Amino acid sequence: MPVEAIFLNVGQGDCTLLWFYDRGVDPATGKGTHAILIDCGSSGAVAPMTPPTGAKGNASALMVAHLKAKLANYLERLDNPRTLDALIITHPDKDHFNLLHKVLLDATGKLAYTIKTLYYTLDPMEYREGGGTFMKNLLTDPDTLTSPAGHKVEERPIAMDPQTEPLPLLSRDTSRANLLMLGGSWYGDGVIHGRKGPKRKRVEYTKEEIANQSSLVTVLQGERDSGGKRQRVLLMGDAVDITEMLLMGFDKKKDWMGRQSNLWLKMGHHGSATSTCDEWIEHTTPDGLFVSTGMLQFSGASTTFTEANIRGRVLPTWKRVRDANGIADPVVTARSRIYGYQPTADPKQIWAVSTTQGVFSNFCEPGMAFPQPAELDKPLLAGNRDAWRGADWHLRLDHPTDGTYSIHAE
Repeated sequence: MPVEAIFLNVGQGDCTLLWFYDRGVDPATGKGTHAILIDCGSSGAVAPMTPPTGAKGNASALMVAHLKAKLANYLERLDNPRTLDALIITHPDKDHFNLLHKVLLDATGKLAYTIKTLYYTLDPMEYREGGGTFMKNLLTDPDTLTSPAGHKVEERPIAMDPQTEPLPLLSRDTSRANLLMLGGSWYGDGVIHGRKGPKRKRVEYTKEEIANQSSLVTVLQGERDSGGKRQRVLLMGDAVDITEMLLMGFDKKKDWMGRQSNLWLKMGHHGSATSTCDEWIEHTTPDGLFVSTGMLQFSGASTTFTEANIRGRVLPTWKRVRDANGIADPVVTARSRIYGYQPTADPKQIWAVSTTQGVFSNFCEPGMAFPQPAELDKPLLAGNRDAWRGADWHLRLDHPTDGTYSIHAE
């Protein structure tokens, strides 16, 4: 059973759709068997490359219209139409859940889709969005959202704890492609990440730190190839380096998160310096890095996805690990895209970098002035920041045969 992982553009936020289908099906037009949505939120919109026909408004309106249309297209084409096998809300940061009501509800404020199982972490009351009641109802009283057409949350929402072994979410048959839950709530009283790994120290955590450390982590596992090995996609949410170190402690033999065939890493915390530590890169040895990011300015006048962290640390470490393991550059289907990151010191600049290095960012290509080859791998003046666009990255595993992959942007 092949699977398509679609990393959807939500600007500074996160949203991933996993769409499973049978061998021989064209995922662009054919029927799917299962669908799982992981997060859907934004705190800084980026307009899509190609808004839906007739869509109007600012970047946020165009982005939401595109998101709704794309989700509807995939979920309508399921054997059981308009049904999510699972909705996973990784943690209570608004840029991971505050668009859910815009894409899941119909015009009457009831569910437009059936949700078989809903997973979240920490307390439902931590999921607030501008004083609205949707998230509270979704997590504590989902029956109030049942539609006249019968769309509802079928099981009581499940608050996840860390798992002692991976929990398969589609079926107990782990011989097929599946999504495995590793759980959340990894934070502990006074655990910090030192240079030699986690250690104890008296420390006061902020709400955001606890939320990020508790982020649900999942592993998408593909079909076995002719050699019995599987491709894997690690989906990290906003998990930080403490979480990564704890996961490595549970995975010393690399049974859960280690490389068998190709391994793809959805970077934690939007590619920020708090995640994807050097030890994690060495443990997972990824073929490609996917990141959901945008242009939102945080403290220090920079985005999460910065030149200092990516060009200065992640890429050199990853190149060393790839070279040591003989990992080739991933192949991008159709034309390559450009992604951007900002220097911390000067947010008016954007580095434009080719995806041939194997990094795939939703914030990826200027809409008005596409850089020429001579302009790549150096800082460009941002100019009109609204000219930058977001793209959806599609990663297809085991299509057309087990062990193969394709990557393209839309």
